[in-house]
Amino acid sequence: MCASIAMARQRRRLELLLKVATRYWVDGASQADIARELGYSRPQISRLLQEARERGVVRISVQHPLSRAVEAEEQLVSRFNLAGAHVAFADDADPQSTAPVLSLGAELLLSMLKPDSVVAVTNGRAVAGVVAALPTSRHHEVTVVQAIGAIARDNHMVDSPDLCRRLAAVLGGNYRILPAPLYVNDSHAASALRRESTISLTISMASHADIILTGIGATTRAGAGAIFDLWYGSAEIAELLRMGAVGHIGGHHFNASGQHTDGNLCRRLLGVPFDRIRDSSDVIAVAWGRRRCQPFSGRCGAGS
Repeated sequence: MCASIAMARQRRRLELLLKVATRYWVDGASQADIARELGYSRPQISRLLQEARERGVVRISVQHPLSRAVEAEEQLVSRFNLAGAHVAFADDADPQSTAPVLSLGAELLLSMLKPDSVVAVTNGRAVAGVVAALPTSRHHEVTVVQAIGAIARDNHMVDSPDLCRRLAAVLGGNYRILPAPLYVNDSHAASALRRESTISLTISMASHADIILTGIGATTRAGAGAIFDLWYGSAEIAELLRMGAVGHIGGHHFNASGQHTDGNLCRRLLGVPFDRIRDSSDVIAVAWGRRRCQPFSGRCGAGS
């Protein structure tokens, strides 16, 4: 009988805590209003609210997008051993929502620039978007270097030589073009071209740049992105998938652990070697969208 009475009292107490907490945190009533409604003093209501939190009737969590971004940044840094990560949330269905991501990339690039910095630039929509998001400035001693060969397609807005020139123009600096295609027919031709003085010097400059600005692409059964259309067919995609490739950066493909999948395609590439991208202290890699997160699902908890 005593136990039943105690349980009934406990239930009434919890019901009171729930009522007070609901009026205060859900309905927005003031403590003074709740006190008048229930016949309590204001200090009693304050103590009931505190008890509701201590007993788990109320759990307060911060759900602002910024808090989600900070959590995603911490997960990315921890999972991939990054120097830092900057996350903004974008909606795949709304192209305009990528603006915060691109603005973050632009802000980061400006914050890292020094008066005589050398900036290596690759290609793609993400890089083009960051360049477009940059304000015009006067960094006359900065040099922008093309990090990989040209796609040589009609869409010049995302090609590396055009982005190199545009970035230099926005920053008010100088530029150096890499006079070569992204890929050549075989690895022997690639080796020979890398020994050509103009190409060799440009790749060397880009490989030792102070900052590398690049995008990150996904490698899936559907393909690897428009920048590879001239060179990748179904056989090449199948080879990459067999090797475990999940994405690409600077024309190189990598697996889910971030290791280089060094296949025939990468040996035909004219551009900064993968190990130079990996070992560079300042690489700004910009990406968004669920398609690019898909290969890493279960391995990092970041949003798009």
